[in-house]
Amino acid sequence: MCLANDCGMLTRVEDGVVVETKGDPDCPTNRGKLCVRGGLAAIAGYYDPHRLKKPLRRTNPWKGLDQDPGWEEMEWEEAFDLIGRDLARIYREDPRKLVFMEGWGVCDDLFAREIWIPRPGGGTTYGSTFSVAAGTPNMVGSHGPLCPIHYAANLVHAQHPEQIADLEYCDYLIAPGRTVGPNTACPHSTKRFIKALQRGMKLVVIDPRHSVEASKAHRWVPIRPGTELAFALAMVHVILYELGRFDRWFVTNRTNGPYLVKEDGLYLRHPESNQPLIWDLAEDRAKVFSEEIAEPALEGEYRAFGCRVKPGFGLVKEGMAAYTPDWAEEITTVPAEDIRRISAEFVEHARIGETIVIDGFEFPFRPAQFGGSGRGTCAHKNGMLFDLTGKLINLLVGSVEVPGGCTGGMRPGPNPNVLRPNEDGLVTPIVEAVGHPFKFPPDCIDGAEFFPNKHTTPHIMARNIIDPRRYHLEYEVEAVILAGSNPLRSVCDQDLFVQAFQKVPLVVSITAQLDESTSLADIVLPNAHFLEKKGLRVYKPPLQSIDDELRGLEMVLGRKPVPNPAGIRSNDEILYELAHRAGFLDRMNDVINRANRLSDRHKLDLGQKYSLEDIWDRIIKDMFGDEYDYAYLMEHGHLARYTATGRKGYNYYYWPDNQTRHPFYFEALRRQGLELKKSLAEHGLKHPAFEDEEQFFKFYQGVPFWVANEEATAPQEYDLFVINWKTNFRIHGTGSNMANPWLNEIRESDRYETYILINSLTAAAKGLRDEQRVVVESRYGRTEGRLRVTELIHPEVLGIPGNYGGPGGKKWLNPVMVQGAWFNALITADEENHIDPITGGIEISPKVRIYPASPDRAERQP
Repeated sequence: MCLANDCGMLTRVEDGVVVETKGDPDCPTNRGKLCVRGGLAAIAGYYDPHRLKKPLRRTNPWKGLDQDPGWEEMEWEEAFDLIGRDLARIYREDPRKLVFMEGWGVCDDLFAREIWIPRPGGGTTYGSTFSVAAGTPNMVGSHGPLCPIHYAANLVHAQHPEQIADLEYCDYLIAPGRTVGPNTACPHSTKRFIKALQRGMKLVVIDPRHSVEASKAHRWVPIRPGTELAFALAMVHVILYELGRFDRWFVTNRTNGPYLVKEDGLYLRHPESNQPLIWDLAEDRAKVFSEEIAEPALEGEYRAFGCRVKPGFGLVKEGMAAYTPDWAEEITTVPAEDIRRISAEFVEHARIGETIVIDGFEFPFRPAQFGGSGRGTCAHKNGMLFDLTGKLINLLVGSVEVPGGCTGGMRPGPNPNVLRPNEDGLVTPIVEAVGHPFKFPPDCIDGAEFFPNKHTTPHIMARNIIDPRRYHLEYEVEAVILAGSNPLRSVCDQDLFVQAFQKVPLVVSITAQLDESTSLADIVLPNAHFLEKKGLRVYKPPLQSIDDELRGLEMVLGRKPVPNPAGIRSNDEILYELAHRAGFLDRMNDVINRANRLSDRHKLDLGQKYSLEDIWDRIIKDMFGDEYDYAYLMEHGHLARYTATGRKGYNYYYWPDNQTRHPFYFEALRRQGLELKKSLAEHGLKHPAFEDEEQFFKFYQGVPFWVANEEATAPQEYDLFVINWKTNFRIHGTGSNMANPWLNEIRESDRYETYILINSLTAAAKGLRDEQRVVVESRYGRTEGRLRVTELIHPEVLGIPGNYGGPGGKKWLNPVMVQGAWFNALITADEENHIDPITGGIEISPKVRIYPASPDRAERQP
């Protein structure tokens, strides 16, 4: 029922009936607490009559949302034979013809979820255990295009999935458009949040809506959607030009700010060693960064090795000169005095120059941070430029990987490898910051060769299935496996995915319930409810924040299943069996070994078929020792230990002083753009998604800059923005939580959950009233719902919580699933105008108009 799924839960069964769920008081993460999803709705989901019990096959050859698939039940063996036969043929002929689409519905499984798997010769491969074993490069996440939050953390922190807040010491936290826990009722993050507030931490929430967290904030800053970048740029301007106070030691010694940059935006490198150079003012010459440099220059212009150069810090400062708070006020609606006040408070609370001693080790102490950005701020055409600017704000005060500051969130937590410097002396970038290599003709259905730093782009996948020539692909997709994935709901441009899946000969959906995407499937395989699954979950660091209670925690949670009378298979069981039937089980075992980093003594033999219990046994033994096994986990519920506490809990400890650096000038991004441009030119190509490709390449710069979203120029009748957010009822689409009858009952009684929020002044000006049914219409689609008049939202903004609603009237779909306003109907994924060229993320705040719905209206009102 949750992406993180890291809470321990106890389930009581009486006479074969599940009667109670509650938090495990001994589990280190949640200590007996549960959210409404797991603590209440689990039982209703388990007994939901709409759950699938047996595999289904389609009898109606015509696919469409208006077509009854004519489902016919079949046996598991027959389903495995049919699918395995096609997969085996594709595996022999061309594995690229298989697309594996993973969603958060399988986020608790080992073989389906997105991971970066170590390659035998070094580096990593993106995919899932199953897709890499199947040999296809086409593992496409359906859950990421509205939440592209990874690139900046992969680059600056060298960690994944994102930066998180150290709440043990933080005194001042700016939270731009994301949750620190309470907005989605995360038990352990909410507890840390409350403890920090009780300790005196001040919270600044930058968000068009007044959220649960904003109600506890020192300041709520309502902002025009899509302009958060302007706010952040203005903060950097204030720090550099008006306050003139930043952590000079940190910028000089812990960033690439002193590195000399040529006019092409790349480092000036020594002609022999190829190392980046720094200007030493004391000797008035350029020296390689690894030399002893008495007085590194941060500003100025110099000539070295025949080139005109400037330090990266100076280029960033020059780039921020025009972004005054007064300029930003016109764009963001945030008063200039508020921007100045927040910037001054931030710098003051950062305690530049102060230190703290932990376990005898002296750290820089920086208890102020500009928090990691969430989907509300990153999901814009300028979203990654905003996230990178937020990193600049933290770097300016030294609030990175030190007590009180932002840290990365990668398992197994702080260790010597995280901040290990590369050949340029910077923390070694990972995952999306590395960039996908260019290849022509391309292999990837999702455009990875042309969007090298993207997150997930299922919208590009769909277009390429329909017309592979658009991106120069030389094959046609012949099979799609949807694993806990429903792109027709979770993305946008629904007709695009309908056309794509209509064209594919074999669409397989692994799901707990029928949904929109499953309506287009040829074979449906029921996925077990999480209560009846057996297996394990390797804990990862929390997504929102951390403190000493969880710092350094390594844990495996066990699943002891409740009765499964229908014999429904788990996703892992299904995928392992399909690998066997399709003839690539040996590769599957090899990838399991690499994905779980199993030591030689615990590795799977490539030619043997294992039980899942045996695989889990090996993972447990490899992590915790041979004295532990799956049976022990089933008896005790979890295995936990603390390996990086105290001073070892901070990455700075392993690479202190000037032993490593973070990127302040984003030369890697500039270099990526120039390399892609060169590769396209060498093959006589233009970027396939951009008619004016300079509009793509302008984003690949070393210094963030202001870019207005296309929605700012919408026709005048579209006079409001619309926003969307995750809620405690539906943080993700996992566990069929939208169709859960108990969750539906309580969310229907919530004053805001299933409503369209509008500011009271705006409602009065438009003659709209509370509870009225209205239509919200963008240039790309429309939706309908009940209105909630409130002061809790920006006057220029409509708010639609969750992602309910959608096309109804289908007897094979749970009717609960189509109640409420469907936000995703309002957005589009047109590449040239509505996605971030860096991440591929979709613009999430279109301009809309609102008017009464029939029968409340006599005529349409603009």
